[in-house]
Amino acid sequence: MLKLRKVELLGFKSFCEKTPITFSGSGITCIVGPNGCGKSNVVDAISWVLGEQSHKMLRAERMSDCIFNGTAKRPPMGISEVTLTLIDPELSEAVAKVLQGEPEPTADVLEDAAADAADFSFAAAENPADASTGEIPAEDSAAGRKHWKKRAAEKPAVTLRPGEIVVGRRLYRSGQSEYLINGRVARLRDVQEIFMGIGLGPDSYAIIEQGRIGQILNSKPMDRRAIIEEAAGITMYKTKKRLAETKLEAAKINLSRVNDILVEVEKQLASLKRQASKARRYAELREQMRGLLRIVLASKAEHLDIEAARLEKLLRDMDAA
Repeated sequence: MLKLRKVELLGFKSFCEKTPITFSGSGITCIVGPNGCGKSNVVDAISWVLGEQSHKMLRAERMSDCIFNGTAKRPPMGISEVTLTLIDPELSEAVAKVLQGEPEPTADVLEDAAADAADFSFAAAENPADASTGEIPAEDSAAGRKHWKKRAAEKPAVTLRPGEIVVGRRLYRSGQSEYLINGRVARLRDVQEIFMGIGLGPDSYAIIEQGRIGQILNSKPMDRRAIIEEAAGITMYKTKKRLAETKLEAAKINLSRVNDILVEVEKQLASLKRQASKARRYAELREQMRGLLRIVLASKAEHLDIEAARLEKLLRDMDAA
């Protein structure tokens, strides 16, 4: 079970400076303040980094309104970033016991820890812009700089403790957006798969704003069923089933298109076979015609030779007379 450890906001709505909010992980944490101080912005930030796509749910006219627009004394910012740090206490304690040399945890704990580590592992292509931290010394040579860059690229994007996962989201003034998992660029689907089935998400029961309770009570049975299924932890499997069915349907459509192409190619192949047969027949007849023409020409040549010999003899006889 993941627990929220820290939220960091930078340029999100009213948070112009980097603002970390740390949670103890036990008991109830309350955010108290007067109206308009930004209490709801913290909840909006958590919902936003979990994958909320509707600007109306974030109480904004457009998504760019989530970026700090500036005040009379502060200029507007060009980026909005929110980072959530979550930790799995069971996995963290199991790893700490192993590192401290205490008796090995039970097989159930190790199995759960391995399952959690497999669930939260993320293999993404390294981002060169996020891989290096720091600047290259000016006195280094070109070879030294290449070697330094190679070592920096091999370092992890974010230094994490065992059982900890960091999820972030960035939004630029240009409209570009990106998601981060442990400091590496990821997809929205990757973020959704991490929190799927554990009750975290923009539409899950973990975030209930004002008026949501009445909406849940007065909603249709199917809508309430979705919340109950999310709490039961079966949403992940239903989503995977739906994705598998979608892929299967797409595969069927592609197979149908391949069959249509195959039928069309077979028709073209039959036509080409007939044309090839006609071409072969034409080549055979042309060879036969050439053979017969050679015979006819040879016969004519022989006849002309005989006629020439006769005329030559006739001329000799006339000269002799």
